[in-house]
Amino acid sequence: MRKLFSSCLAAMILAPLSAPVIAQDYEYHPALSDNFTFMVGWMRSNNSFKVEAESLVDDDATYVDFQDSLGVDDHSTLWNAQLRYKFGRERKWSVFGQYFSNKADGDAVLTEDIEWDGDIYREGSLVGGGVKMEIWRLFFGRSLIKNKQHDFGIGAGVHNLDVSAYLEGDVGINDEDFVYQRDEVGFSQILPNIGAWWNFSPARRWLIHARVDWISADIGDYDGTMWNTTVGVNFQAWRHVGFDVYWQYFNLNGGAEKDDWRGSLDMTYSGPVVSMTFSW
Repeated sequence: MRKLFSSCLAAMILAPLSAPVIAQDYEYHPALSDNFTFMVGWMRSNNSFKVEAESLVDDDATYVDFQDSLGVDDHSTLWNAQLRYKFGRERKWSVFGQYFSNKADGDAVLTEDIEWDGDIYREGSLVGGGVKMEIWRLFFGRSLIKNKQHDFGIGAGVHNLDVSAYLEGDVGINDEDFVYQRDEVGFSQILPNIGAWWNFSPARRWLIHARVDWISADIGDYDGTMWNTTVGVNFQAWRHVGFDVYWQYFNLNGGAEKDDWRGSLDMTYSGPVVSMTFSW
């Protein structure tokens, strides 16, 4: 994975040097005029996971910081893929798709008692924990401003979230007796959202782009807010191939009410994404 990341970054640095010998058959960045744009890249994410799992009979549980308390990695490298298709008269209608997922695990000796899903993990015991999130995004939109250099639009879509978290280790039965236990909680929920995007090409090979998705609602098992935003720049090295660097921020904050989990979560993924892009 690191070799692929390094190779892509090196190609981005070298691409401008080869640009003058490339045939120039477009006036502005082709992502604004082509029907399809596909992007695949690698994200170096800063992670923040705080999850609460309450017992179904009491409300005594508190947030567990998975980095500070359990040593779960606060950085990870993950795949990130996106696809956009423009259609209709003057290509003002669009459908977007995006996918990314992340899994982080760790273990630590507890410096204090942790109550999780009705069980108490005692101070001094070795406890493991982890968080997994998988996201599919589908978004439909319409360009309100669209010309050779600009594309600004709004729309609505859905995020399909699959979230889970677990703790495992010795659970205190009383002051002297312990038993090994694994407690896992999670939920899967489709959340509608609204959003907007803006693309601007200041020159033939360059594109500045930004996007934001947002939802705040009580739907199904989930009640809370979600933000998914990106901002970056693209360089078109060849007619159909380019390189992209952007920053992505994803935050999910809210609560879940299920038969097997009642609790809250605050999860954040943020960091740079290095990608190859293909347009046609």
